[in-house]
Amino acid sequence: MRISSLVFAAGALVAAEVRSFERVLLLEEKGETSASVSLGDIDRDGDLDIVLAKGRHWPLIDLVLRNDGKGRFTAAPLSPAADRTYSAALADLDGDGDLDIAVSNDKPDKKLIYFNDGRGNYRFMSTFGDPAWSTRYITVADLNGDRRPDILVANRSGTAAAPRPSQICLNDGKGAFPACRPLATESATIIVASDLDGDGFVDLLIPHRDGGQSLVFWNDGKANFGRPAAFGPAQSDTRAAAVADLDGDGVQDVVTGDEKRGLFLFRGLGKRRFAEPRALGGGGAAPYSIGLADMNRDGRVDIVVGNQNAPGAVLVSKAGGFETVPWGDGKGAVYGLALGDLDGDGWLDIAAARSGAPNGVWFSGPGRQR
Repeated sequence: MRISSLVFAAGALVAAEVRSFERVLLLEEKGETSASVSLGDIDRDGDLDIVLAKGRHWPLIDLVLRNDGKGRFTAAPLSPAADRTYSAALADLDGDGDLDIAVSNDKPDKKLIYFNDGRGNYRFMSTFGDPAWSTRYITVADLNGDRRPDILVANRSGTAAAPRPSQICLNDGKGAFPACRPLATESATIIVASDLDGDGFVDLLIPHRDGGQSLVFWNDGKANFGRPAAFGPAQSDTRAAAVADLDGDGVQDVVTGDEKRGLFLFRGLGKRRFAEPRALGGGGAAPYSIGLADMNRDGRVDIVVGNQNAPGAVLVSKAGGFETVPWGDGKGAVYGLALGDLDGDGWLDIAAARSGAPNGVWFSGPGRQR
């Protein structure tokens, strides 16, 4: 089983090769309303396939795109039924060794689980949660240590007067999620699940989407989360966030994309503390999605940003800072991105889910020396 959405390099630093992202493959003929892209080896043939979540605001058909190993794709519907899908997560939900799909539809559509037959063919299995949830994002993580992925969904509320908590749905061990419980949040479009304090348990960072306080929920190892801790400034309009050890000190750092204020790095200090945010250059546009990975194979984690109606940026990590490499054509809003080697050349490519422009893949290639 192989899955990729964030890919991190390990080992000693090596000389970096300059990369560019000029070669593009558009995955559809027209732009619609896509919000999420996931990568994983759904048919277990050794390459990464694509799942496109489509239909934010009005129903569309979600797509599964099989890779031929060289970065060419054959598309098929996940289901014949159209729905309002903001995001979908790939994970082995039932423990049989292949990648299943959890689909987080927006209200009033049901939230859906699809099981894989081992060959990349999907069948509807069950629902989870409440169709009335205004769900914008889904991710999966083992929250209680039973070696089965649990579901986390971010629910958005546009007004503080009517908060809509995000939710945890625990796996019953067989890939069903019969019960969910709320988290004390107000409005979110992203949840980052990661061991933020190094105790071996998956914690939750939930940025506020609509002008309020972002929060961190610390896990006791059994999916019990006490009173959350404030994270970052008192006001946040954050659409995207990601976590990795960017400076190699063994402590997780956080990158956030605030629609009104820009891109920020919160350096982890250990002991559940984070430094004051550092503004990062990313082209001055509204950041809508973030990925973290070693894009030039030098052992450092780089930052990939998708923007609204502006070219994206790869912030290549250098000693003491970042160097910006552009990617994308600046069309549409990049609601989601995923990073992985899609053409088998050993370099990480960028898959982008866009609204207002066709979804596509930007392949890594040799860059020009500066």
